[in-house]
Amino acid sequence: MFEAGSLGDHLRNARKRERMTIAQLARQQGLVLSQISKMETGAQRIPADLLPVWCETVGITLAEVYGVENLHHFAQIPFPPFIARLYSQLPENFRKHIHPVIESS
Repeated sequence: MFEAGSLGDHLRNARKRERMTIAQLARQQGLVLSQISKMETGAQRIPADLLPVWCETVGITLAEVYGVENLHHFAQIPFPPFIARLYSQLPENFRKHIHPVIESS
């Protein structure tokens, strides 16, 4: 599995590559600066529904944010941020049925 801090590290690095400040990201996501900071350091959990939107904002995919060591989970399917956001909006019972299909692809 992955460490919460490493997830935040990937998001922070992507944000910096986009030359975006924490304040700009917080404003776009409707959060306060301290929340973004805590999520990037792993001190606060990143809500599942926020992650795809955050990825799209900083220009990376879920596969990229989860890191190379977990890329095999996403290798067979394109998982652009838009699709990830749609997936996160599905009801939980739908995701339970779809997830095994994604895993077996």
